[in-house]
Amino acid sequence: MDLGLAGHRALVGGGASGIGNGIATALAGEGARVALVGRTEDRVRAEATRLGGVPVVADLATAGGAAQAVEGAVAAMGGLDLVVANTGGPPGGTFDTLDEAAWETAINGTLQSVLRLIRAALPVVREGSDPSILIVLSSSVRQPIPALTTSNVLRPGLAGLVKTLTAEIAPIRINGLAPGRIATERIAYLDGLRAKAAGVTPEEIARRTKAEIPLGRYGDIAEIGRVGAFLLSPAASFVTGAIVPVDGGMVRSLP
Repeated sequence: MDLGLAGHRALVGGGASGIGNGIATALAGEGARVALVGRTEDRVRAEATRLGGVPVVADLATAGGAAQAVEGAVAAMGGLDLVVANTGGPPGGTFDTLDEAAWETAINGTLQSVLRLIRAALPVVREGSDPSILIVLSSSVRQPIPALTTSNVLRPGLAGLVKTLTAEIAPIRINGLAPGRIATERIAYLDGLRAKAAGVTPEEIARRTKAEIPLGRYGDIAEIGRVGAFLLSPAASFVTGAIVPVDGGMVRSLP
């Protein structure tokens, strides 16, 4: 199936690793030109070279990072059609263990980064072709994750942003992805936290978690990348305001 992405220009937050990299890889495979945003210059440049894209070194968690990322992408590609608002996960921990600094880090990195990126990109995207925005969320938008209180508080707010902007920025389309356990460095980190708290190995935590997923495994970044590319593409031209789970059936709440 041709998604109709050839020639489209995409900015992908966190595009050098994890879920962002999966989406960037799928977009590039469909003929889109991608600008990969990340903090680690060597990694960003290596992945941009691999995908024939544009490296943009910026920290989206900082006040000026989003504008810097948009400006860099536009300077290199002449405009933007697609934006992937994807950031690193917030600090883990229960409410009692999270101090003021942890909440500030979470708010800047998970909430403010998305708000700033969309705000900075909208004027450019409005002039783009088949404009579309995708926010990478979490399964926590439908079911709280134990010992990940920051995500449980902030991600549902971003789901509310998707629903709000659906009408406010139309005809620009905006959708959200709600990944479950995707095999990334982030999930390995969270499994390590849960293992330490439970006094078991990370491998045991992974085994227990997989037993709760109907498909019996963690997802691959390529699997969520393909879903993200579809939602951004003209092939999904009548899909907007959707929060799409990619979790192997792990969360079984009603929409």
